[in-house]
Amino acid sequence: MANPNSDRSTTNDSMTTHWKEKRCLIAGGTNGLGLVLAKTLSRYGAHIMLLGRSADGVRNAISLCETEAHVTAKSGQQIHGLTADLNQTGEGERAVAHCFQKLGGCDSFFFCIGQSSRSAILRLPPTEIRSSIEANLMTAVEITQAVADPVSRSRGHLVFISSLAGKFVTSAMGNYAIGKSSLAAFVEAVRLEAEPLGGHVLLVSPGPIARNPHKQPASSFNRYDSDVVSHGLPDSAKQPGGGAAIRLLDPEKLVHQILQACKKRDPELVRPKKAMILAGVIEWFPSWGRRILRRYTSND
Repeated sequence: MANPNSDRSTTNDSMTTHWKEKRCLIAGGTNGLGLVLAKTLSRYGAHIMLLGRSADGVRNAISLCETEAHVTAKSGQQIHGLTADLNQTGEGERAVAHCFQKLGGCDSFFFCIGQSSRSAILRLPPTEIRSSIEANLMTAVEITQAVADPVSRSRGHLVFISSLAGKFVTSAMGNYAIGKSSLAAFVEAVRLEAEPLGGHVLLVSPGPIARNPHKQPASSFNRYDSDVVSHGLPDSAKQPGGGAAIRLLDPEKLVHQILQACKKRDPELVRPKKAMILAGVIEWFPSWGRRILRRYTSND
């Protein structure tokens, strides 16, 4: 009988070989999936530059990554952080310059920033739609433009964490879908220019991800309350995925799948897998596919 521990050890060895001493810039690496990704890459021996909006969050993330990496002066592994607001002009270029200063370059870039919401689109002020585009798309533009060329020329990875909302427009999730579908279009445009230079571009479209209530602020679990009240939405819209009948993803497993997709240089990763199948059904059989989608996402 095969030893599952042996399989995990082989996988870890393979990941370490791929990521050891690679210089990784992680935007949004101080909480949520971005932090899980940063800790995992640290464990595999990568040099890390973390970006976050909170100085305390950056310091905490650095400490957690150092613990995972067992960083010592002898190891030579570097883990740094920078407080930056990518909504502000010039911050993306500053972040990339800081990465080059501290790590001597950048081999891979991970974009893990986004802002979800709940809304009724016909009653939504245009300013809130603009805010969704700014939070989910515009935060990626300047930093990607600054880092894409060196990453591509090192045959590295440009990885963008999007959402199933970038593929499906569902009840109460329209504004978020606008922002994430804009990001998906941007990523495809980046792919056309980066891949001929040697870069690998990966778009990740996950469903709702499980959170640890003991490690997340309380606001993470009631952040949609005001949205639901102001738009007259059902209470189910507060739930992950807007109340869709979908299992929450394990962040550790998802990060492993993302890093495997990088190794294989896949263009896209959609999870859960059944969502990828449904996206194909909607593409080829729009009416039938949308009926299936409504069945799984109805808030009635």
